[in-house]
Amino acid sequence: MRTGAILWYTIIMEYAEGLSWVSGPGTDKKTYITRVINLGTWEEWQALKSSVAREEILDAVKNPIRGQWTKKGKAFAETVFDCIIPNDALISYD
Repeated sequence: MRTGAILWYTIIMEYAEGLSWVSGPGTDKKTYITRVINLGTWEEWQALKSSVAREEILDAVKNPIRGQWTKKGKAFAETVFDCIIPNDALISYD
């Protein structure tokens, strides 16, 4: 096993309880918001709320990215934001 692979394995194993997706400075804000609602931990949700305006979060929820929402994320957002997200926003594995 190469050193890079060992480092990667160690990082993944150490942070296995956290979010398993990658975002960076080039990630669109709506994509970031969607990922946190779908996959984020409580801490990541709190960080989102403190760093992104409520209006931007509402925009991401009320105008969802098609095919990017999980069933649980959709149900959570519909409950918290009292809105209906169309089913075409759900991830499809077909």
